[in-house]
Amino acid sequence: MRPAVYIGVDLGTSVRRKSTGLAYLVEQDGKPLIEDPSLHIISDDELIRSTIIGISENFKSSTIGIDAPLSRPDHGSMRECEKRLRKHGIACFPSGALWVSAWVDKGIRLRLWAEKELGAKVLEVYPYAARRALNLGVDLKKKSKAGRRAIQDGLLMLIAGLDRITEDRLLSDDELDAILSAYTACLEANGDAVEINGADGVIYLPMKLRDHRINEF
Repeated sequence: MRPAVYIGVDLGTSVRRKSTGLAYLVEQDGKPLIEDPSLHIISDDELIRSTIIGISENFKSSTIGIDAPLSRPDHGSMRECEKRLRKHGIACFPSGALWVSAWVDKGIRLRLWAEKELGAKVLEVYPYAARRALNLGVDLKKKSKAGRRAIQDGLLMLIAGLDRITEDRLLSDDELDAILSAYTACLEANGDAVEINGADGVIYLPMKLRDHRINEF
């Protein structure tokens, strides 16, 4: 059995089109490594679960970063962690809003399943905020070609093997978000992530990189 795997899930809701990205990283020589191409699949619960099982079955431990709210507000439409993000100028969806309820339900189901059935450590992550912290294409729309190129070029500097995986292919925004989610999970395991927390939920982000590593959140 291999030691640890870091799985990223950019969770969508559509089962009519490919709306969920999945990627995983391992560590090699102290650096995150991507071994296989990221996936872009329909957001069917069983398909997502079987894919995660296939990835994690040869590892002793798995940490899963899920890009979706994994809890609900104790009251109102926003959790404390979401309010904290907004105070730092980072927009986010209000997890208590009715129009995101299906997405939130899906994320909570996936978290509970992964914790119970796989014994995984599950983190709520947020790729947009990760991009802000890492300065990856923050002024560009992630669905645009220029935005995806900027994000992918930035990740090439952070993740070993990505150049071999992508070659000349420009990844979709869902695939890139999945890689960012896995990367945040890997950072958390090495003490290089920060918790944006509150009584009703926690979101994990990479530490901002400056002259020194400082928790600026």
